[in-house]
Amino acid sequence: MKIVLSFIKYHVNQCVRQIFWLLKLSQSKIGKNVSIQFPVIREGNGSFSLGDKSKLEKRTNIGVGDKAVLDVGKVALFESESTILVNKNYSLKIGDQFKLGAHARLYVNSDWSFGNAVKIETHCAIFARESGFAGKLSIGDHSHIGDFTIIDLVNDVIIASDVAIGPNCTLYTHDHEYKDKNVAAWKGGIVSKPIQIEKGAWVGSNVTILPGVTIGERAVVAAGSVVTKHVEAETIVGGIPAKLIKKI
Repeated sequence: MKIVLSFIKYHVNQCVRQIFWLLKLSQSKIGKNVSIQFPVIREGNGSFSLGDKSKLEKRTNIGVGDKAVLDVGKVALFESESTILVNKNYSLKIGDQFKLGAHARLYVNSDWSFGNAVKIETHCAIFARESGFAGKLSIGDHSHIGDFTIIDLVNDVIIASDVAIGPNCTLYTHDHEYKDKNVAAWKGGIVSKPIQIEKGAWVGSNVTILPGVTIGERAVVAAGSVVTKHVEAETIVGGIPAKLIKKI
């Protein structure tokens, strides 16, 4: 009998939650001809707007905190179990034709902006990897981030337009000091620097980009590289650490 009661309680709670999410979604600014595959999770008291002809697939998770804003343009696609959480008092403004892949996670703790036709593919994880830090993220028009990529936002990351970042990449904006021998190396003080990727650059799969790096316009980073210093515009680099292969 106890199992039966637990089963009933679970499904009643699920029903109540879905009614709550539906109510919160109805209070959002949803455009015309938007396709929604229920259930869709909608939490928080902030402002959420979604443009015409967009699609929310099953179990998309949208959370917008108090006095926060999530503004998404037309023809957006949120694939199943993708997540955007905007913390209170902050904003994420996204242009038209945005795509967020299945199981991708964006945790917004400062003001972010994405241009038009930005694609973030499946299982990407984009947020600060250390508590108490909140870098800004800017992504230009027609830029693409491949599956399973991690972007650490302890400091700012600026990705210009027409940038391609391959799958399984890692962009780290922080490191640790190692001088204090009384603590583990990874528990030392945090040192952070921004990352910038300029217009038309191409970052291959499985690339790691370390703090403070700028990748120049139309530069190419070969797959599997570790980028430790600036990459000049219109060059090809590769290796661990990445070194000049040739100029374009």
